[in-house]
Amino acid sequence: MIYDFPLNEKSRTYLRLESLFSQIGDNLEQELPWGHIACFKAIFDLQELLERGDLRADLIKDLERLGQRLNRWAALPEADLEQIDHMQTDIVSLSRQLLSSPRPGARLKEDRLLGSIRQRFSIPGGLCAFDVPQLHHWLAQPHARRLPQMRGWLADITLMIDAIRMLLRLWRESGAFTDKVAINGFYQDVAEGAELIRIRLEHSQECYPTLSGHKNRFALRFLPASDSAIGDVTFQLACC
Repeated sequence: MIYDFPLNEKSRTYLRLESLFSQIGDNLEQELPWGHIACFKAIFDLQELLERGDLRADLIKDLERLGQRLNRWAALPEADLEQIDHMQTDIVSLSRQLLSSPRPGARLKEDRLLGSIRQRFSIPGGLCAFDVPQLHHWLAQPHARRLPQMRGWLADITLMIDAIRMLLRLWRESGAFTDKVAINGFYQDVAEGAELIRIRLEHSQECYPTLSGHKNRFALRFLPASDSAIGDVTFQLACC
């Protein structure tokens, strides 16, 4: 199993957006109405993240930095120049489209139905028919009518998610896993210039990692998933 830990607020936001869009994708095609309830919850969480700052500007800057990194990789003897050229083309295309696109999430904010039910999702048990009759009326529609509308809500976010997925994929691929040992479940190290720390751990070890740190320094502590004590833990680590 692989755990991804962010080393700054920006990469933390990217990972959260990636996770939320995966949740939306997993539930979007479900025909049962309650599958779309899970979609709404993820959409509103995603909307809240988008409203916290200008993610589009940050993403364009990170894509530019990624392009510069690819230029350095192209100078290496073992570089796959065709693959790098293809990625550079994708980066330039995504950056240009992001510059000319509307603010991600604007369509969600303007939608009448979403605006009328959003606050109810923060109330425990607040999705009964007497709380949100407009939602239950919408859910009673055939799946073939609900699905295109949900895809329309997400249309102006898809481009941003494509860019985030590309960025995270190349970050992840830039770090090679190496074998490490956490003495009595504890390990610390430096990660100069890294955005993510990745931990690969066998599930059979009955423990899980937690990370504390910021920017260049970090500490890992492995905690037991059962009542057994933690000894030395072997794992693999990648700084990306």
